[in-house]
Amino acid sequence: MATILENARSPKWVYDDFKTLIQKLARETDWETLPRHLQDAVDAKLMEEARGENSATLPLRDRLRETGEAP
Repeated sequence: MATILENARSPKWVYDDFKTLIQKLARETDWETLPRHLQDAVDAKLMEEARGENSATLPLRDRLRETGEAP
């Protein structure tokens, strides 16, 4: 029985669970209301997802100009 519990709490399992929580926070919570450490965690998760998309990146200023939101 102890072996089952030890395997269920492996570092990989904890990390995956944490990633799931951060994804849920990013989708369903107002970022401004989160404590600073969770804002940082959400930012890191979103950057990780963006890197995984393998698409061409443009600076934010250029993206905002495309939408007419930047000077």
